[in-house]
Amino acid sequence: MTGTILLILAVTAGWVISLWLWPYRPCGRCRGSQRNRGSNRRRHGDCSRCSGTGRTQRIGSRMVHKAALDISKYLKGGMRK
Repeated sequence: MTGTILLILAVTAGWVISLWLWPYRPCGRCRGSQRNRGSNRRRHGDCSRCSGTGRTQRIGSRMVHKAALDISKYLKGGMRK
């Protein structure tokens, strides 16, 4: 039982670290090509989901970065009530 809990904690910690290091993933709609699927030489258009960047933010990465920012502010003494 303890081994299972430790394994779950290790996997969760690895996932959180990966969210911190790589917060973006390729866009699911354009698959990172930055163009609409129907674009050709005559008709171009940026992907509407990623706005032509080819990347979208991974689920949970925003929360991890905000938590890290709050912790750093707290440790510096900036979040006093």
